[in-house]
Amino acid sequence: MQDNAKAVLETAISEEKKANRFYSNLALQMEDKGARVKFEIMAGIELQHYEMLLSYYSEKFGKTPIIQETGEGKIVRPETPPRTATFGEAIKVIMDTERRAYEFYKKAFEVSTSEKDKKIFNMLAGMEQSHFEQFRKEFNYATESTIRFASEDIPWMMEVY
Repeated sequence: MQDNAKAVLETAISEEKKANRFYSNLALQMEDKGARVKFEIMAGIELQHYEMLLSYYSEKFGKTPIIQETGEGKIVRPETPPRTATFGEAIKVIMDTERRAYEFYKKAFEVSTSEKDKKIFNMLAGMEQSHFEQFRKEFNYATESTIRFASEDIPWMMEVY
C-alpha cells in the first residue's frame, strides 16, 4: 500500500495544482467582479489543498515529489470550457470536476491502510463534496426558470404623497 499511497498522493498533488490553474483561468475570463472573486477564492482553496498534500507527502516520504501532469488514465481531469462558454456551462463542468475529485478521495480513503492517510483523504473528500453542493445550488439558482415574485410582496411599493 505504501507504493499505492505514494501514487495516490502524487496524483492528488498534481490534480490540485491543475484545479488551482483551472479556477484561476476561469477567474480571468469573468467580467463580473463577483464571479471573478468567487473563482479566485476557489483557486486559493485548491492551492491550499495542493500545499497541504505537498507538505504531507514530504513528511511521509522524506522528499519532495516530482509532479508531472497526469495522463489520460487518471480519474480527475478538469476540462476548461471555451472562452465563449456561458456561466451555466462553466458551472456544469465545475460540478462534474468537483464530483470526480470527491470520488477520487473517497476511493483513496477506502483503499488506504494508514489512519493518517485516511484522515486526510476523508477530509478532502468532504471538502470536494461541499464544493460540488455549493456549485450545484448556484447552478440551480442560475437556471431556475420561475420564481414567485408578486408585486404585492415588494416592500415600499406604494404611492408616495
